Amino acid sequence: MEGCWATDPEANVKRPSGARLRWAVMGVGFIGIVLGCAQVDTYKQKAVSLAEQARRKATTPPMPCDAKVPDDPATSCVTGKLWCGATVEGTTLGGHHDWDGDFYNAKFCTPGGDYSGPERVYALDVPEYTSAIVELQSDCVDLDLFAFAFTWSSGDCPGMDHNIPNCDSNVASGGGEIELQTFQNPGAYLIGVDGKNGESGTFRLTVRCEDLARR
Repeated sequence: MEGCWATDPEANVKRPSGARLRWAVMGVGFIGIVLGCAQVDTYKQKAVSLAEQARRKATTPPMPCDAKVPDDPATSCVTGKLWCGATVEGTTLGGHHDWDGDFYNAKFCTPGGDYSGPERVYALDVPEYTSAIVELQSDCVDLDLFAFAFTWSSGDCPGMDHNIPNCDSNVASGGGEIELQTFQNPGAYLIGVDGKNGESGTFRLTVRCEDLARR
């Protein structure tokens, strides 16, 4: 029974008939269109996100280099807490120095570098089904932004021996942002601000949240 297959009498090998080939080509074409549309939507979303970042940066007052901000030495890993809608101004001066380039590299945050200065760390709990965008402004020194999925209660920051299931970073000059998404379960994070080449200075952290169920 030949069915949809045409037989090559010389090679005795069954090959797809013309109809089957046409359907296969149409199927591949349809998949290509769907994937292409998905890529276009992704590019559009990225473009909108970048445009929104540029708009916020242009309309947000710069972080003054001589701003009067809390610079008390951190008594534990975490200097304070962040939450949806929070804006915190601070300085890395007086912070702990628990993390360096080797640590960031080992936890797949960034390829590494000289992070020999102190960092400030904040605890952030993100509710379920929430997109939390953490934005760093560092207009005076080159500070970088890190986010670890980690539940912290007290004491020291996680080190080399701790399991860090997820780490993200933004090492753009002048600051940047990281998006953290949760779904069925809320998420606990440590947000770190650290300086390249041991630099220390003032910064501003802002947390904006959006309900993912309403997107």
